[in-house]
Amino acid sequence: MSTEMNVPPRMSRYYQITVEGKIDANWSDWLDGMQFVSWQESDGRHMTTLSGVLADQAALRGLLIRLWDLNLILRSLQQGDPTKMSKFK
Repeated sequence: MSTEMNVPPRMSRYYQITVEGKIDANWSDWLDGMQFVSWQESDGRHMTTLSGVLADQAALRGLLIRLWDLNLILRSLQQGDPTKMSKFK
């Protein structure tokens, strides 16, 4: 019996992650250097979209754990080509 697993190669990928809450730009280094855009919804809720390239799934998991540690609510996560993804606010 083979013990080899079909594991995809490590690949950097572009992500856009939107959370409910406002993140100060000072957190950029702690959050893997992601770019931030924050805005306020008409109902008063603050939203932040983080965008940038992460090295692999482990880096994505680490970032999501940090957002969880900040007690932010995950609204969306998109992965893809930055030139084809919808622009955030």
